Amino acid sequence: MSLLAVRRCLPILGLFALLSPAGAAQWSGAVTLVGRHSPDYLGARESGYSVRPGLFVRYGRITASSGAGFAARREDAELRGLGVDLTKSDDHDLSLGLRVDRGRDESRNPALAGMGDVKATLRLRVGGSWRFAPEWQVRGNWTLDAFGRGGGNIVDLKLQHDWMLMPRVELTSSATLTIGGERYMQTWFGVTPEQSVRSGHPVYEPKLGVRDLTLALSVKTEVGEDWVFIGGPAYTRMLGPAARSPLVQRRSAWLLSAGVGYRF
Repeated sequence: MSLLAVRRCLPILGLFALLSPAGAAQWSGAVTLVGRHSPDYLGARESGYSVRPGLFVRYGRITASSGAGFAARREDAELRGLGVDLTKSDDHDLSLGLRVDRGRDESRNPALAGMGDVKATLRLRVGGSWRFAPEWQVRGNWTLDAFGRGGGNIVDLKLQHDWMLMPRVELTSSATLTIGGERYMQTWFGVTPEQSVRSGHPVYEPKLGVRDLTLALSVKTEVGEDWVFIGGPAYTRMLGPAARSPLVQRRSAWLLSAGVGYRF
């Protein structure tokens, strides 16, 4: 880890320490197992199946999640990584976080051969939500590459509506628009002259713009006080500079997921 990386992360880590709960605080958490059918990478023609375990832990204002937030007792805990609540009320919240971006291996799909790997990095996140009407909310997140490894900036905006179909059965629909900064777009969807020679793809230099729009539907069912089941489809349509990338073989894709969680 470079000195520059440490200097970039110190303010965030210091803030986590400052806001850590003092005295006795309640622990809560969940373990999950989620199966997905999704494209090999965003824009790939081929899709595959994956099964991943997850963990969620909350201590006061501090949360840590590897994707198990859907099983948390509080409904506002869906983001991955390490997070801290800055403000929290009935109609809005604001948080800071850190999460690992695992990058992308060129061996993941034949279409990526010669493109090289996208380096893993740590992303800093500022996020918030506003519940502007009963069962309606809008969320926004801005993340940036803390180590300057080509990850750039990403902004996503999400509109969500929740219906309680039954006392323990909730239907959620959402629309998420994702925007990528110029450096992010170049790293994930661009093709440099060197990459063009190795891969055979034409040179492409995308600019800042919309990456994709995702429409999702999910049903969450609680069984007793401890068990949670969730599942549903999602449809993603790539847009803007990302959709025009020579790496994109298919602009539209369906995703399916199902999971089970146990609270503690």
